[in-house]
Order: sequence, then structure tokens, then C-alpha cells
Amino acid sequence: SEEEGIVVVEIIVDETGKVIKATPGQRGSTTTSSKLFAKARLAALSAKFNASAEGKQEQRGTYTFVFLLE
Repeated sequence: SEEEGIVVVEIIVDETGKVIKATPGQRGSTTTSSKLFAKARLAALSAKFNASAEGKQEQRGTYTFVFLLE
């Protein structure tokens, strides 16, 4: 891709540590590129976290992806 920018993705993680929802384009994003949004979303969905120690069913957070041309 010939694009660069920052994509902030809101994620929701279930009690097992699996990302079950990823929504790109949150506050702090510097691009609206659908290509970069798709790449950031796929990367966020492939992330795995530790299981919730408190037994919470869902946890929310954000991932920030910085795409740079090299």
C-alpha cells in the first residue's frame, strides 16, 4: 500500500482473552483509508490476551497502529 497514517481501533475482549470485536477509525486516527482500516482490524482481531483474572465477560480498550512508508 502507498498509504500511511495512524489507525486507532477499539477492541472488545472476551473472558478468555480473545478479541471478539474490532472497530477502526476511533478518536486519534489520522486517516480514513479503508485499506489501512482493514489491515488494522485484521491485526487487532488476531491478538490474544490473558484470560480475565476477575472473570469479567468483556473488557474494552484500544490498539493504535502506525503505518509508515519505508
